Amino acid sequence: MIGALFAGGYGKRLQSVSVDIPKVLLPLKDNYVILDHQLLNFKKADIREVYLLTGYKGELIERRYGRRWKGISINYLREEVPMGTLWSLKNLYSSVESDIVLRNGDTICDVDLKEFIRFSLSNKSLASIVVTKMKSPYGIVYLRGTSVTRFVEKPLLNLYVNAGTYFLRKELGQMVKRNYHSKNIEVSVLKSLASKGEISAYRFNGFWKSIDNTKDYEEAKEIFSNRKI
Repeated sequence: MIGALFAGGYGKRLQSVSVDIPKVLLPLKDNYVILDHQLLNFKKADIREVYLLTGYKGELIERRYGRRWKGISINYLREEVPMGTLWSLKNLYSSVESDIVLRNGDTICDVDLKEFIRFSLSNKSLASIVVTKMKSPYGIVYLRGTSVTRFVEKPLLNLYVNAGTYFLRKELGQMVKRNYHSKNIEVSVLKSLASKGEISAYRFNGFWKSIDNTKDYEEAKEIFSNRKI
């Protein structure tokens, strides 16, 4: 089993803080960047071989980590021009024959990867995905007829979102290599698997944050300022 991580994002909505570096190299605190956190999560789960699927400014990632970092063997598969996550996944399956724990590089999540792997191996699905409840970006207004009965500020909704962590069996290799209309894995491979009932959902209720914009990044830094590494 190997770990893999999408690390090729431009961070277009983070231009004010990430103009010259890939999004995954944004610091969460002094000398501790997003990708450090992701790699250490793999190590904690006893995954010691990781593939970084890089793109924009990938040389900076290679310069920081080299071929070995804190006991983790690191391999690089780089796209020279943006090709999409499906292309990166096809490239990965062309390089390995193994079950894969795949993560989005710009998503920070405290899920226990060991437990997630155990869950994934215990079912027969070709893939498993970590899901978490969606937090409303707005306050919710409850009504009775035309009367407002109460306000609830940004509650958790009874809806689940993709938390950006996947377990993919090695048998998926041939399916991944098919031709799809989309370059995005969620609306190509994963959509196809879901239509066949081949994805299991691992519900997670702990800390999760996707770094999509400057506000998300500042909130993540604030959280990590009080964490011991």
